Amino acid sequence: MKISRCRNCDAKFLVGRVFCPSCKSDAIEMIDLLEGKVIEIVSLVATPEPFPDNYSIAMIDANGIVLFARTDESLKKGDSVGITEDEFGPICNKI
Repeated sequence: MKISRCRNCDAKFLVGRVFCPSCKSDAIEMIDLLEGKVIEIVSLVATPEPFPDNYSIAMIDANGIVLFARTDESLKKGDSVGITEDEFGPICNKI
């Protein structure tokens, strides 16, 4: 999964930017967000198409970036996860 990072002040953010909201620099680069730790996990049993009927959503802290990711693994708070993405958004798996 790619995120934006300011080369000037090292601020990181999920939403693509033309300039950094912290220091106003235009030195923005895309970097890989590869892993994080589970903050919270919620299991879903009634889901919209095209998602499976049972899966979980994990709230993940990835070095200060907090995001939600789908998973079909049994995770708990504090687990380390790898982060990838598909056409529907972020996915996480236990490392």
